[in-house]
Amino acid sequence: MSRYFISTANGIEVQDEEGVELPNHEALRTMLLQTLTAILRDESEPHGVEELTAKAYAEDGCLVMQARATFSITEQ
Repeated sequence: MSRYFISTANGIEVQDEEGVELPNHEALRTMLLQTLTAILRDESEPHGVEELTAKAYAEDGCLVMQARATFSITEQ
């Protein structure tokens, strides 16, 4: 298993200090999706445009995978 450190941003970037062990890149992809979904559900503003990001770094600090979700709510 490999350890990955996930940084997230929703206006403010938050760095993971503990990391998470995952067996493969598919599990990492799922983790990033779940992370962005949780941020969207729990922390996003219900108006305007939002961009959420999650980046996974290996133990050596190299960027391994990143995910981005953008949504927009506008009144007509």
